[in-house]
Amino acid sequence: MHTLLTVIRKKPEIATEEFRRFMKEDYGPTYLELPQTRAYVQYFLADLAIDDAEDPIDAIVQISFDSVEQMTEALQADSYQRAHELRQAYMRETSVGIHSAVVEETNRLV
Repeated sequence: MHTLLTVIRKKPEIATEEFRRFMKEDYGPTYLELPQTRAYVQYFLADLAIDDAEDPIDAIVQISFDSVEQMTEALQADSYQRAHELRQAYMRETSVGIHSAVVEETNRLV
């Protein structure tokens, strides 16, 4: 399994409720159109401590594919391109706003 985790920060002018509605109803379903997607999970967050050192994280998305090749194929699909266009109105487009990483190793303790 090849899994991506993406940290997402919404644009400051977007209300939390509107951002979550967008993620659930508009953005997330575009990944369901990709036959390569094996898992897609949205985690909506509320920070426990705010120190103004950095902006809060609004969501983390987990997307899994069977292989790197399947992921590459999915990220070139029209559905993914539509998702990318949709998010421009809601998410910051820098590594501060959208930052994806590949899970290389998992250490499950419980």
